[in-house]
Amino acid sequence: MTLTVSQVFDLPRREDITALGFVVRLSDDDEDAAFRRLVDDYVVTPTVAQELPVILKSMRHTYKARGDLGRFVHGSFGSGKSHFLTYLGLLLENRDVAWSKSDPAVRALADEHRGWLGEACLLVVRLHMLTAASGHETGFDRAIYEAVSEALRRRGKAPFEFLHVDGVLAEARREAELYGAQFWKRLEEGGVVGSRAEFDAMASGSADEREAVARAYLAWKGRDAASAGVDPRWGDGLRRLAEHVKAQGYGGLVLLVDEFLLWLREKSGPDFERAINQLNVIVDHADGARAVPLFVFVARQRNIEEFFPDMVEERQLHEHLGHHAKRFEVTNLEDVELRHVCRGRVLRRRPEHAADVQRVVDALARDHEKVLPAILHGAEIGYLRDVYPFHPALIEMLIDVSALMQRDRTALRLLYELLLLHHPELPLGKLLPVGCAFDAIFPPAGVEGSKRVEDLRAIHRTYYQRFRPAIDRMLRDAKAAGSDFDEKRRGELDAMVKTALLAEVSPRLRGSSMNVERLVRLNDAEVTGETDRSKFNRVYQDLLELSRIASDLQLSGTGKSATVSVVLQNVNFSEMLGRARDRVAGQKQPLLTAFYKVLLPALGLKRELVPGEIEIEWRETRRRGSIDVTNVRTLANAEFKRAAHHEFRILIDYPWDEPGYSVDDDVARVADVRKRDGTGMTICWLPRHLTPSELGFVQDIAALDELLGPAQDELLRDLAPHERSMVVDQAQNQSQNLQKSLTQKLGEVYRDHGQISAMIGGVEARVPGGELEYILHERLGQMLLDRQFPSHPSFTLEPRPDRLRVLCEWLSRAAEKPDQTEAFSDDESRVLQGLGVPLELVQSGQTRASLRLDTRYIKTVRDAVKDGSAMWDPIDRRLQETYALQPAVRNMFLLFLCRLESFRTVNAASGEPVEVPLDSKPHTTVKLLRAPLIDLASWSRAREVGPQVLKAQAPSGARTLSEQDRYVALLCELASQKRSDLEGVHERLVKLGAGGGRRVADLKIAIARLAPLAGKPADSCATLQKFLAAWPDDAGDPIRLVVARIATMKEALGKLDDTARLTLQHAVKGPHAAEVDAHVRALHELLSAGEQERALSVNAIDAWNETARDLLARILQRPVTPPPPPPQPPPPPGVPVPLFQAEVVRTRDAPALRALADRIVARLGDLADEEVEIDVLFRPRGRS
Repeated sequence: MTLTVSQVFDLPRREDITALGFVVRLSDDDEDAAFRRLVDDYVVTPTVAQELPVILKSMRHTYKARGDLGRFVHGSFGSGKSHFLTYLGLLLENRDVAWSKSDPAVRALADEHRGWLGEACLLVVRLHMLTAASGHETGFDRAIYEAVSEALRRRGKAPFEFLHVDGVLAEARREAELYGAQFWKRLEEGGVVGSRAEFDAMASGSADEREAVARAYLAWKGRDAASAGVDPRWGDGLRRLAEHVKAQGYGGLVLLVDEFLLWLREKSGPDFERAINQLNVIVDHADGARAVPLFVFVARQRNIEEFFPDMVEERQLHEHLGHHAKRFEVTNLEDVELRHVCRGRVLRRRPEHAADVQRVVDALARDHEKVLPAILHGAEIGYLRDVYPFHPALIEMLIDVSALMQRDRTALRLLYELLLLHHPELPLGKLLPVGCAFDAIFPPAGVEGSKRVEDLRAIHRTYYQRFRPAIDRMLRDAKAAGSDFDEKRRGELDAMVKTALLAEVSPRLRGSSMNVERLVRLNDAEVTGETDRSKFNRVYQDLLELSRIASDLQLSGTGKSATVSVVLQNVNFSEMLGRARDRVAGQKQPLLTAFYKVLLPALGLKRELVPGEIEIEWRETRRRGSIDVTNVRTLANAEFKRAAHHEFRILIDYPWDEPGYSVDDDVARVADVRKRDGTGMTICWLPRHLTPSELGFVQDIAALDELLGPAQDELLRDLAPHERSMVVDQAQNQSQNLQKSLTQKLGEVYRDHGQISAMIGGVEARVPGGELEYILHERLGQMLLDRQFPSHPSFTLEPRPDRLRVLCEWLSRAAEKPDQTEAFSDDESRVLQGLGVPLELVQSGQTRASLRLDTRYIKTVRDAVKDGSAMWDPIDRRLQETYALQPAVRNMFLLFLCRLESFRTVNAASGEPVEVPLDSKPHTTVKLLRAPLIDLASWSRAREVGPQVLKAQAPSGARTLSEQDRYVALLCELASQKRSDLEGVHERLVKLGAGGGRRVADLKIAIARLAPLAGKPADSCATLQKFLAAWPDDAGDPIRLVVARIATMKEALGKLDDTARLTLQHAVKGPHAAEVDAHVRALHELLSAGEQERALSVNAIDAWNETARDLLARILQRPVTPPPPPPQPPPPPGVPVPLFQAEVVRTRDAPALRALADRIVARLGDLADEEVEIDVLFRPRGRS
């Protein structure tokens, strides 16, 4: 029986293919079984055997010299970079499972390197960047820190923390500015520092002192170090990291980084640069020797642009990385690694059939010895011996193709699929030629890839939609005509076509060219048999016939030297385009559509938004206007005006017009509108008109749109699906080229030869320089606004509501100070400089700034509110119309005015108080009324009492009317719930009979003290003063405890078992009466006691309930009466009969004595009816 490859090679089962580890990912999971599998599967290729001694020797030298070392591991996708790094990590960890691998290269290194590796005790950290650093905000530094910390945790060591000390200290200083002396007092009470002076001394001291005070502060705040963020100083971080690794008992740190380049591709420019620089700093720094050496190995995919020159983004990425990491050494895992992996892992020969395999391999080697180098450049016969039953050219082709496939479609997986799924019964001695791999790579269901996706799909379409149907037709025709083109020749031709298609995506397979002879050699599994000449001629004739049917296949020349190529279209494209031109000729709408398609992207606009709105940036503010692309000459007067909700209008003219009209007519039209309707915030952009040849660009794009649009079915109805697809592809390519050319031309006609015509005077007619998008979004609207509102502040920060809130808070604090000066934080500094100074509200120094109230913007506001009340709408309109201030800025003035002048904001119609948020919406129905404000000392006390009594969130330190109103409203809301709970508990206790106790008295006091917060206060100042007067400034006040714990009391009373309580109250008699009475009294004492004396808690009630239920169970339990004993024989007359012996009772236990008497009476009833004498003997227990 003929053996098959499935029988002679040790292959997995078909169902196990999807579970095999074709893609190795670096992981720190410490699973011995997984590592054993990995080591067993790993093939030490010649390159690895050559590189391992170099790497280990270099590391040993670096370790002894206490330096740092970086190394790139280069290789194409599937070359085993991740597998190599994983195995290297096991070696560096000095694991027996790695060093015991049965390979001579590994054994030769063991004696030389295991000793120093054991001494070094390296911490190996494996980092897969796509999984460990997947978040968009995760930087390379944080990924390293977290990976090291995770590795240390897995080993039972302390994780690494690099605290952002400056950020923590800045936070502490901000709180100090906000809370003043009270903040330093709390730090002293918390044991952080003794005083402000001590804090400043430690904050400016050594690194250890700074970190110590920062950690103490975080601990006092109840936060961990991670909440403070990672220190951005990467160099210091690496130094500290090395020190920490050493402190954990390791002599060096090894970072194994995988998928670094794929991770980099997702990064923006600054993040990209930062990550590469951080990688470089690991080995290239001037900080001296670190505590332990750092070694970093980075898996780097080979530049695929070497084989596919059109993939320029790959080259740029590699060039950038290479430029910044010149100190990194390089290990190249050559593409031939797949050959050795195939031999060592995929094609493991079964021992019982090793001789059979060797015999057929030797025979094939003799037959192919001369042919193989001719058909595959650089191949030698040893290649065939290593990869049998695969053809060496198949392996080379898979190296190229797998680099384009999705990540799970590795070359290794494709090899297994070929053996197990596609050719499981391949007889021993037969080769798997190149063409047989086509079905595995391009299955009928479709193909997906990661690179050159369109090429892969085009090959798939070409074969399944053109070549295969044509070959099937050849077979049908041959059968009908009785020719010799049979199934065997059909299979051979199919293999040739598949190989030619594979060559389209495999430069190694294609070589300099693909001819008939090479196609035959690459797919001839036997070589022997018929003569080469006859085989070449036959294949040539079959290919020639196929080319007649499917014009995608082209032959140049004759015989075995005929060049075979595949083209992906064979349609007269010019004819198709001419038909489309005829359809759109003379129509206006297709021309406009094509024009918009080119112009609008150049302007940074979307078609669905024109006509529509446009938003621009002016003096760091966002401004909204309207825009339209139209024929300016034909617009009505009203169409030139801006809408009320827009600040400007931009009109862009077409670069053509009806015959007889020129740009001069457009200029005249704008001048006429300005003369008739006056000036306005409208600007017109007038280009020169296109020449006829330039207009032809637009017409051709319109024709191509027609060809690619709804008319496609009609225009291409005579084409096969594949031909139609090719025409569509070419139309898309040509359209893109024309659009690029027209984009450049429009830049000339609008920018270089265009002009500006505005509805207000003083705007320059010359078009500014720059790209069209820049001119539109950065210049035109700004030119109008600059001319109309020259007094608008020149902000250097965008006046967003959040920033304006910061400014308003600082202004309010400064207004409270006698000299109206106030310090500012780093964050506040940016806001003061960017917003406060331009608004002329701030005069800034180095650490403090002064409030200015004598400048134009604030005077405009203050001069309008001289009386006790004022409407805000007129003030708001004046700020808008005079200075073009936006709603958020105007609202900031409103809120600051309220705080500065103690105004309350009310609804102008109803008079109801309203809280005006600092947002971006105008508030026009607001009226300002002056109102009293609590004094500063009382405000400070209110900020403490509210949180203490009602757990309210303390208001800001700024004493403003709006903050006072908001705080009182919050206190009233919280007090309402507290009063409800207090009254409910009071009522419940009274019903339970504890009305005379201390607890009820305390509840009454608490209810009375919260009375000032009842209802809806009309005057927040008076309400707050009454509330503060009701609560003494005593932290030990028992009433505060009552209010704080009222919810717990309410919950506890809800859990009281009333059934058990009522039952026990009626169980006043019986043997357990005393115990019942004591337990009922215990409940009464608990309910009556003050909360400070005995807490009314759920646990206390649960304990009482449990005892009560147990007591009830014992009361209700019926004693079990034993069966009566047999009657005793009557005693002789006169002989005493003992009735009871050793009965024990207490002399004062009345119920027990009564029970004993009852038993004596019952016992006497059992005797005969006669007179008896009774002797009772009492003896104290314990006495004889």
